[in-house]
Amino acid sequence: MNRRHIIQGAAAAAGLAALPASRAQSWPSRPLRLIDAYATGSASDTVLRLSAPPLQAALGQPVIVENRPGASGNIAAQACVTAPPDGYTFLMATNTMLTANPHLFTAARVDPFKDLSFVLPMVNIGMVFVVRPDSPWKTIGELMDDARRQPGKLSYGTPGVGSPMHLIGELLKDRAGVDMTHLPYKGGMPMVSDVIAGQISVGIVAYSVVAGFLQQGRLKTLAAAGSKRLAILPDTPAIAELVPEAGLGAWCALVAPRGTPTPIRGRVAREIAAALAQPDNVGKLRPLGLDQIVGDEETVAALVRPEYAHMGALIKRLGISMS
Repeated sequence: MNRRHIIQGAAAAAGLAALPASRAQSWPSRPLRLIDAYATGSASDTVLRLSAPPLQAALGQPVIVENRPGASGNIAAQACVTAPPDGYTFLMATNTMLTANPHLFTAARVDPFKDLSFVLPMVNIGMVFVVRPDSPWKTIGELMDDARRQPGKLSYGTPGVGSPMHLIGELLKDRAGVDMTHLPYKGGMPMVSDVIAGQISVGIVAYSVVAGFLQQGRLKTLAAAGSKRLAILPDTPAIAELVPEAGLGAWCALVAPRGTPTPIRGRVAREIAAALAQPDNVGKLRPLGLDQIVGDEETVAALVRPEYAHMGALIKRLGISMS
């Protein structure tokens, strides 16, 4: 190869390397879309709709929230990974979508490390263990003790097989060494109705679904899922306080198609983080059991890596499959 070819090759490589920066400098020139895997009114949808107006004002371009529910989040995830990595498509991904779905599904599988770029941790989604107010258990520890004394007799309900609540319940059973029967429902409300009616021992459900029942005294909480107490329930212990190895909760993060330029992801992350920290938005999210997670893309990676391995081992051991 002569000197001229070497110089031409170096110039071409430099030009390719500069493409993302050039793209980032001209961005945004059209609307952005924030894809959500759940229906309007869901926890993740609520967070996005609070984030969109401040982001739109900061960027000077429309920001559209696009709901793509179905297939446990895989429809929304596919819409994200097949979009160009140009900074105009982002996905609100739950931890289940990032850490459990790759192990639960054989088709339409999304690899969080190969197919996505992390942007920002968003919120912790409060999940609670609820029982009737006249139940014999005052704490989650008392429930676990009873379950050990009566293997298979007690039951727990969730909104369905493969749901975050199901995985939380199975992990607790596995780590606490108890045998409880899982009763899957088609949604949270039918399950809650059966808890109130005394048909099942305990329900695992999003706090936002049962907030009204708790305030009315029709249900009581034994514990919050995860490693930290919910801001809205400071006196309710987290599962990890009793069984540290079972501290699986629910959270969501903003991600983008793999290769989305770093400067663009950084700008979106800064604007949304600032929006979620606004007192008005904190006041709207906290009563729903939603607490902001402070951090950056590295925070998301630090959340995903251990949970991905943890969920893979648990799902394989339990033989759970969705496809």
